[in-house]
Amino acid sequence: MVEPSSSTQPSDGHSNSHPELTGRAIIVGLGCGVLICFTNCYFGLQSSWISMSSMQAALIGYGLIQLLPWTSSTSAGRFTPQENVVLQTTAVAMGSMPLTVGLIGIVPALLQIRPERDNGAMPIRLDGSDLLLWSAALSLFGVFFAVPLRKKVIVKERLTFPSGTATAHLISVLHRSTATLRRTSPERTIRRRHGPGAGHPEEQQSLLGSASLSSSSQNYRTIDPEDASEDDVLQGDLGWKTLLASFAVSITFTISSALFPVLYAIPLFDVLPPHNLAAKWGWYFTPSLSYVGQGIIMGLHTTASMIAGAIFGWAFLSPLAHHSGWTEGQPMNAETGSKGWILWISLAIMTSESLIGLLVLVLTETKVGDIGKIFSLGKTGSPPHGSSENAQQSAGTSVVPAGEVDEPPHRLPPPPAVIGGLVLSSCFALFVMWYLFGVEGIEPYTTLLAILLAFALSILAVRSLGQTDLNPVNGLGKISQLIFAVLQPHNLTANLVAGALSEAGAMSSGELMQDFKAGHLLRASPRAQFYGQLIGSIGGVFVSSFAYQLYLKVYEIPSPSFPAPASQQWLNFARLISDGTIPKGSKGWLIGCSVVFAVTGSIKALVQARELERGRQDKAARRAGATGRDTDADEDEKATVPTWETFAYYLPSGVAFAVGILNTPNFSIARFLGGLISYWWTRRQQRRQGASSNSASSQSSSKILIIILASGFVLGEGAGSIVNLFGKSFGFLGSVTCAGCRGSCGGGC
Repeated sequence: MVEPSSSTQPSDGHSNSHPELTGRAIIVGLGCGVLICFTNCYFGLQSSWISMSSMQAALIGYGLIQLLPWTSSTSAGRFTPQENVVLQTTAVAMGSMPLTVGLIGIVPALLQIRPERDNGAMPIRLDGSDLLLWSAALSLFGVFFAVPLRKKVIVKERLTFPSGTATAHLISVLHRSTATLRRTSPERTIRRRHGPGAGHPEEQQSLLGSASLSSSSQNYRTIDPEDASEDDVLQGDLGWKTLLASFAVSITFTISSALFPVLYAIPLFDVLPPHNLAAKWGWYFTPSLSYVGQGIIMGLHTTASMIAGAIFGWAFLSPLAHHSGWTEGQPMNAETGSKGWILWISLAIMTSESLIGLLVLVLTETKVGDIGKIFSLGKTGSPPHGSSENAQQSAGTSVVPAGEVDEPPHRLPPPPAVIGGLVLSSCFALFVMWYLFGVEGIEPYTTLLAILLAFALSILAVRSLGQTDLNPVNGLGKISQLIFAVLQPHNLTANLVAGALSEAGAMSSGELMQDFKAGHLLRASPRAQFYGQLIGSIGGVFVSSFAYQLYLKVYEIPSPSFPAPASQQWLNFARLISDGTIPKGSKGWLIGCSVVFAVTGSIKALVQARELERGRQDKAARRAGATGRDTDADEDEKATVPTWETFAYYLPSGVAFAVGILNTPNFSIARFLGGLISYWWTRRQQRRQGASSNSASSQSSSKILIIILASGFVLGEGAGSIVNLFGKSFGFLGSVTCAGCRGSCGGGC
């Protein structure tokens, strides 16, 4: 299938005679999406973490296109950056489906409802055709929500969307000889900053994002093929050898841990008294390269917050709850033990900081005379003063030239398809929820209100991602649960189902907007991306449903192997707002932790808002031609920030801290090791590069290389998990010996 409009002139005047929505882009994109989908289902059920993997999809897709003869043949034409954008867009739409349709949160939560605890409500198990209907009902909202928001936040307000920008940068490097990026400058690829969120490039939300696109020029630039530092990594042997080696090592370890379960849960801390820290208290070590890779991507600040949360939750709160008699079962029992007790503290911290962050976003984006700007969908007028630049990223895109317009209509998603698709998907969701749960489960008007709320929350999600690269989906989900607790009180099923509908739109539309940003920077057809998103989402319905059912068949969920922690948070919050029940002895800790992290979250959010405002003022000055000074003077001025803002950077991330409590310590330990590796690598590269004239390009190259290493680790375990899953399902792969295992050994013993 070929996008008919792809051979026309783009709006900037640069011709593009190559098709974008091609068969090879879709097929390879779906192939990458299958791997990402299974990987996200695995990690989501294990630790509630998933990755959009847009950069990984672009990287692997590019390699496969070059490797497979039928895709790289002369008759197929040159593989263009725009095709790669469509490829990774398709892969991301499919790969994100486990979270979008609630397979790692809501669906397992429905399964854990207990009649004796939940006012007679019965557990709901979605299998077979029911699960397919459920997934299909939730899968497309984000696609239809994202399209009308695209022009507002990308073309007019020009929000940064750091991950989308980083993906565009990576694709431009892969296609170095032909890729042309909008609004970049060769002089300032990396802007070193001081103060909160700066000074440590590896601690940015995206390692590659700190070396993305410059913001000092309004020019278009074609990357110089002779600037070969990044090209050496991606076009030469080093990058591909690194990817293959890290992938091979990670998949080998994952399969080996199924044969020898002790590798999954090494009782490293049992040498300390009382010699049962692994089995009784959850303190064991999993040398999982995938979690090390996640830590590399997250950076030291985030992983340090996680390990701090793990120590607070699992070395202090868990023993305290157990020995104080607040819990009755064994500590590792999620129902009656302290493992379930500390999940409430995690929920309080995560909800508190998430809601505070959303509140600050709304207040800082809403000014007198500009009420409702955050929800504005206007199509005319000049860009508002609030067109922002992510100040936590050390580079971003510059101001769009005044004469630039959006793509011509024949390259945009057709309005009838968007409007018709939204109406049909809404009607389909109404029917499916009535068919699956009946009016006793959820009223039709509640379903309709959930869809409307999903669109409102998707605007918040899109704006948050555009500015901070963080999707506040946890806080948005809690908002929806609070609202539907009023509409259908004491109805646990309705609360969870309506929350799933609201979360689906917010989650999917926000992440898919990152793809639109990458496409906008590389002049890809939004219409081709729209069709790619639809194809990937529809395919993801079948792949994610199949993957989840296979995991449910082979493993017990929840279990030590797959505790599905996100599902427990959803269910606990629904129980709290349904009947007000909280565990014994937890009230003071819930209030105290909520207050502490509401304060720290407010400080960090205010600092970020001040940085964004400084970025806006700097951008306005550049547009007015007031920046005749040199780069060093500009950066010296940016370096002068108040001491309290510098201090705020060292405050822990509340969400990461809560994740450290939510997950067993083995995951946080491995991620922290990854954060340390990231820190060491970046410092080493900075020392080696010194003040060389090519230091910016070299730093970008080094970050790309370590991202490739981390991607191989993550995708390698994802592929290994597929091998283990099918191996256990068909009975030809199981544990060889349980020697050395003292409990929690990944379900193998």
